[in-house]
Amino acid sequence: MATTIGLPTLKIAFEKAAAEVANRSKKGYVAMFVRDSNAQGVYLLNSTALIPTGLGEDNKKHILTAFEGSDRGAPSLVILVVIAPGTEDTTALEGGLKAIEKYSIDYLAGPKDVTDEEMAKLVEWVKAQRALYRPVKLVKPWQSAGSDDMGIIELDESGMKNAAGSVTASEYCARMAGILAGIPMGMSCTNVALPEVTAVTARTTEEQIEAINNGKLILIHDGLQAKIARGVNSLTTIPPIGNQDWCKIKIVEGMDLITYFLRTTIENSYLGRFPNTYDNKQLLVTAISEYFQYLEREGVLSPGESSVEVDYDRQLQWLKSQGVEVAGLTRQQILEYQTGSWVFIKCRGRLVDAMEDFEVLFNAMSYGMAA
Repeated sequence: MATTIGLPTLKIAFEKAAAEVANRSKKGYVAMFVRDSNAQGVYLLNSTALIPTGLGEDNKKHILTAFEGSDRGAPSLVILVVIAPGTEDTTALEGGLKAIEKYSIDYLAGPKDVTDEEMAKLVEWVKAQRALYRPVKLVKPWQSAGSDDMGIIELDESGMKNAAGSVTASEYCARMAGILAGIPMGMSCTNVALPEVTAVTARTTEEQIEAINNGKLILIHDGLQAKIARGVNSLTTIPPIGNQDWCKIKIVEGMDLITYFLRTTIENSYLGRFPNTYDNKQLLVTAISEYFQYLEREGVLSPGESSVEVDYDRQLQWLKSQGVEVAGLTRQQILEYQTGSWVFIKCRGRLVDAMEDFEVLFNAMSYGMAA
């Protein structure tokens, strides 16, 4: 009876979670740090009108850049962390990071005057969060050696200028984080226009290609406007189980979106709440499959290539480890066999990239004059 009652409730929970993630994917969440003597603490800002009035004018202007986004979209939430001035140690920054662990964050930017020691703490924190399947990605200035991590995006620009003068990469990271968070899930940030930027780091075409291949996020200027050259993260060493596409910001965003949906929905709506029966496992499979179909329609997953099922191989392996005699069991019997508290699900899907590389051939027809 409990299982029968539970099925509709679980289905509704997954549908609500899918809708929430769908909305989230259109306008993501940004966290940023500023230093100020006043108004220290964490603020959830869904409007520029909520920026704390006690902050210095420079900080207010800096916070505004995170809201700007691009012509492809803007973030729906800016999580502002105001920490005490001073860069002699990392205490204030670490306290701010601890304070925002309870929030879900898509992109993070440190203070515009971030130190090397603070940067190391930011990288360490992001890696720890991602190890817990939380989708935060750090936008930071490139340093002497790349981070080589798909959760770390490194802006390598030393020649940026706007109408007011030179802009450092550190100062621009909050702006870039806001841009990335505002990109819809079917698009990439490649070729996003940056109308306020009047000059970028001078590079030859070969140097631009080399920088991108080295995991650097760089800007180009086509004579009319500045743009993001290619949406890449700092990953350059592809792991054995990985794919070259993992160096693309869009692809990792798709991976994180799926991770966020599975983790939050299972934790909040399923874990510990329902009997571990085959019927409930199949309900979970159906709910995930429906979400994948939504992602296929939205350009995150390749249409018709997604699948979700109870993992027969892992279930068989678990039963053997428990001393169950499986030789006489059919495949269906193994799938329906009780597995204690363990649920083994296998998902497949192909993440879709954006249109970024083009080859267009034009054959000009020649017209002769009749003699």
